[in-house]
Amino acid sequence: MRKPAVAGAFYPGQPAELRKVVDGFLAGAGPTEVEGRVIGIVSPHAGYVFSGQVAAHAYSAVKDGDYELVVLIGPSHRVFVAGAAVYSSGSFETPLGRVEIDQKTAQAIIDSHPVFTDDIASHAPEHSLEVQLPFLQRILRNFKIVPIVTRDLSASQCEELGKALAKCVEDRKVLLVASSDLSHYPSYEDANTADTETLESWKSMDLRQIASKEEEILRKRTRNLSCTMCGGTAVMTVMAASKALGADKITVVKYANSGDITGDRSGVVGYGAAVFTKSADGHKKAKAESKQEEEALLSEAERKKLISIARRSIDAVLRDKPIPDFDVDEPALKAPMGAFVTLRNRGNLRGCIGRLVADKPLHEVVSGMAVAAATQDHRFSSVSLSELDRIDIEISVLSPMKKMSSIDELTLGKHGILINKGMRSGCYLPQVADETGWSKEEFLRHCCTDKAGIEPDAWKKDAEVFLFTAEVFAERE
Repeated sequence: MRKPAVAGAFYPGQPAELRKVVDGFLAGAGPTEVEGRVIGIVSPHAGYVFSGQVAAHAYSAVKDGDYELVVLIGPSHRVFVAGAAVYSSGSFETPLGRVEIDQKTAQAIIDSHPVFTDDIASHAPEHSLEVQLPFLQRILRNFKIVPIVTRDLSASQCEELGKALAKCVEDRKVLLVASSDLSHYPSYEDANTADTETLESWKSMDLRQIASKEEEILRKRTRNLSCTMCGGTAVMTVMAASKALGADKITVVKYANSGDITGDRSGVVGYGAAVFTKSADGHKKAKAESKQEEEALLSEAERKKLISIARRSIDAVLRDKPIPDFDVDEPALKAPMGAFVTLRNRGNLRGCIGRLVADKPLHEVVSGMAVAAATQDHRFSSVSLSELDRIDIEISVLSPMKKMSSIDELTLGKHGILINKGMRSGCYLPQVADETGWSKEEFLRHCCTDKAGIEPDAWKKDAEVFLFTAEVFAERE
């Protein structure tokens, strides 16, 4: 049993007083009206005197709901966790009683993705999930929980974790709870500005756009602003899981910051409450997206084989040996496809070359582009044999090209672009948008100038723009 760590500090330690305080917050929030079934919520995790009233607006939306399982995800403030630490058995205790862990679901989540780990110890001192429980105990009946604390993860990792989590709970009456505060320690006015931008980005329900907005805000170097979300990983993972379960809308139901409570506006913390809901069409959309994913070009085994082909090809060339004859029987690897091979040394780019034309078997293209990325990318010196063990290989297998007729057809993070004008051309892979945080217009302008060597607005004048998707996988995912 996990004993309370912050009872009597972040919230009242006596049952009667705690019930009175929580019920008072819920009464103050009143009914939170949203359309559709609530799949997930975002709730702050500061002391109740600061953020309790904001949190109540999120919990009011699910009061007396028929949820049998609550998955809580929040940041680990005091212990470094490797990935996402799941509390897998036993119970959590608050002054209002014990809440049992759903052990079977917890184990299924741990087994669903290597980033999830079985780690009870990391939860002992953490408050981000504990402060959510008294609200849940006052509004729900007969529910179990799965608590998860995380460290900072990328948008793509959150997407993976969210989808894996959704598969583990898709047949349950589940509520997902993301525990996160907003901006930390800027002035009252600067907090309002930053938090408004952050909350607005949530409405896109696009993890890459949210991460990009976070980077954009932090690049402004606002005085005393240390973060925009202290539980960003939790928010994005719950968002991804909610979407996979059919949620198609997020509603921000309350915002305030500590300056509104204390009157001290010199250094504040922001708090937001939001609700993810599923409309009648939400489930259909989620199923359609899931079906699309199931129609991936390559199996896991085929991906691993291509990675092996790439590495063995580079190794052979660096040793001045012939490239091996690879035994390839898989139809997908013998089919003509375009592909790019990207090499990184401890995260730093060391080479990227690809072939857009689908006129050779995929395994031959990967072999050739791997060697070219290692030895022929003019931006870098050739990879050395002694360096090879530190090189990570990423492969992007390309879909057929489709001509773009409107910028609205371009989806950042999903589409790569090829821009042609006369004898000049330039290309960006889909993941470039994730890495740079560019807008659509910036993505197109940079490709024109930096890759094709043409004027920046040629994409909307006399250049042809083609869109493609890429199935991207890496050696050490």
